[in-house]
Order: sequence, then structure tokens, then C-alpha cells
Amino acid sequence: MNLDTLQVKAKELGQGPDDFPEPSIPLDGDSYEFPTNADNLGDEQLDSWLMFFGAWRGYSINRIAQMEGEVSLLGEGLDLMMSSKSAELEAVAVKRILKDSLRGTIFNENSDLLNLSKKIMIIKAELKVLKGRLSLYDVQFEAISRVITRRGQERQRA
Repeated sequence: MNLDTLQVKAKELGQGPDDFPEPSIPLDGDSYEFPTNADNLGDEQLDSWLMFFGAWRGYSINRIAQMEGEVSLLGEGLDLMMSSKSAELEAVAVKRILKDSLRGTIFNENSDLLNLSKKIMIIKAELKVLKGRLSLYDVQFEAISRVITRRGQERQRA
């Protein structure tokens, strides 16, 4: 498998079977201000917040899955190509070459592999940010959900 094929396959990961619907990016604005006291919100506002965070949670989870699959495939492909190139260099070497030196030599000789390595680094960094946002959406979704649950219980008691 060459580098171009590997990158095409990695991009295709998110385009799985048609049996699974994929969430679109939610259309609600670029930013938001979470209410400081959700108890002051009306029922419709609470429902809107719940739907907002639910949509962003779903989108984020889907995006994380796609990115993790992509980074996994690209990482394994890079490792395989690096091992192959390392073996070639070691076969003609007169003395043992350190692993880091091998890696540096391979990257110096093959800018495509260097660019692939950089791409993997960027995706991993984006994944960390996205996972942080998902955690935020989870916390805020649960806060709104607790207010809705508490109100429902209060109405049942009344």
C-alpha cells in the first residue's frame, strides 16, 4: 500500500455503510453563553438547551470516532513504512544505526513520510481539543437534564 492509497483509505473511514446515519454539524451559532442559573429558565428554554447540547454531543462523538479511525490507520501505515525504510537503511549500513537517527534519515530523504507524521500530530492535537469540548458538552447537558428531572419530580409531587 503506498502513501496516497493510505491517505485515501483514511479519509474513507468516515464514509461507512449507508445503514448508519451521520449527524451533520449543528446549525446553532458559533458560540453560546451557558446560563448561570438554569432554574430561572422556562421549560421551552430548557428543552432548547437540551437539544443544543444533545446535537453537539452527537456530532462530537461522531467526529471523534472518525478522527480516531483516521489517526489509527495513518499511524499504523506510517509505522509500517518506517519499518520498511529502516530495514533498507540497516541492510546497507556498516554499523548499527540508532532508532532516532534512522527516523531522522528517513524523514530527511522522504518528505511525504515527514508530512504524514506531521498530519498525524495535528489530528492528535485536534482530537484532544475535541474530546475536551465533548466533556464540556456532557457536563452542561447533564446540568440541564438534572433541572428538567427535578422539575418533573416537583410537578408529580404537587
